[in-house]
Amino acid sequence: MVDALSDVLRVTRLTGGVFLHADFYAPWCIEARMGPEHCQPVLGPASHLILYHYIVEGDLQLRVAGEYGEPLRLRAGEVVVLPRNDLHVMGSDLTLTPVSDTDLVQPRQDGGLFSIRHGGEGAHTRMICGFLGCDDAETNPVISTLPPVLRLDLAGDAAADWIQSTFRFAAEEVAAGRPGSETILAKLSELLFVEAVRRYAETLPEGQTG
Repeated sequence: MVDALSDVLRVTRLTGGVFLHADFYAPWCIEARMGPEHCQPVLGPASHLILYHYIVEGDLQLRVAGEYGEPLRLRAGEVVVLPRNDLHVMGSDLTLTPVSDTDLVQPRQDGGLFSIRHGGEGAHTRMICGFLGCDDAETNPVISTLPPVLRLDLAGDAAADWIQSTFRFAAEEVAAGRPGSETILAKLSELLFVEAVRRYAETLPEGQTG
């Protein structure tokens, strides 16, 4: 199964790129989905985006549009990957009227990333949000069969310590405006997606991993 997964991922033709870091202060609630047209200057032409959110500090709730039940509750050290770029709502309180993320994005300053700063005067949540470009997602044998959200907990996981430490290092480099940090995060985006898919495949019952 692992070898077959590696073969499929090898031909998926992912292009990674981090697009912003975000600071939120409770209470806050946003509606998020990034269109390929917004990322074209970085990715070039890409028919599909895969989004991820890495929570550096704090916590939040997340719900994919159209889904019901309890929202996901995420904390520092966790990553969520949205393989099909589904519209989703995030915040400290999902009963608030959400604000569109595209209305909040601030331009780059001093060579850093695009950024968001939003909310009230309460608890602070800091995130690194990124994307992967991918062509022909609907026919891709991996992406087309994944659930709407993949959750990856990097906290306390020895196998993922290097991902978490690299993310934190690159996030600080970005915050300082140092050159090259965005390239590090772009490559890490691709590795994160592969790791999330691998872990999801490991949870499937025998006979469903094909």
